[in-house]
Amino acid sequence: MRILTQLARPGVTLAQAVVTADGLPLFGKGTQLTRRHLRSLYEDGVKVLRVVDDGTMEDWETVPEVPAYASALDARFERVADDRDMQALKRAVKRVYVDFLLELEDA
Repeated sequence: MRILTQLARPGVTLAQAVVTADGLPLFGKGTQLTRRHLRSLYEDGVKVLRVVDDGTMEDWETVPEVPAYASALDARFERVADDRDMQALKRAVKRVYVDFLLELEDA
């Protein structure tokens, strides 16, 4: 699962190694993060972490993959496909949130 570094709690375990933009390792897969680790990652500009799902994270705390988010949004608005206002709302939400998710990908 993916979570925002800002929302990560001490004790979460990395499901994937964290590397710098240059490919240098910061923390390896399986590292159980402490407050100090999290502060360092945040200060280094790491925005998203892939962590082991330990059952304590709520859905709202996770960062969806872009294709999964776009599909879920389309499904939620399917019932109102003929409503121009609702479709405009869907496009606006999609544009803003997908841009946000893509920005996280680039970080």
